Amino acid sequence: MYPTSQNPLTNQEIVLKNRTDLHITGVKKLESLNSNEFFFETTLGKMHVRGHELEMKNLDLEKEVLTITGKINSIEYLSKQRQEKAKGFLSKLFR
Repeated sequence: MYPTSQNPLTNQEIVLKNRTDLHITGVKKLESLNSNEFFFETTLGKMHVRGHELEMKNLDLEKEVLTITGKINSIEYLSKQRQEKAKGFLSKLFR
């Protein structure tokens, strides 16, 4: 079993099976999505998932669970600087 944090509120699991099925816990808020990328907030910070033909299979904010299918190319936690760039990009996209 994997080591866990002492604080259960900050635990997060990221499970990627066969590069096509991604299951993430600790999801607080979905910010944007399309077939190539997902932006969302987790208990451990903002996250960006990139890939092709991405689809949201399950989102339960009460249980803090997100499931994405498609070809996953990257999973990245965003730094504060990257978050600002993403916000700028998203604001231009949704004007």
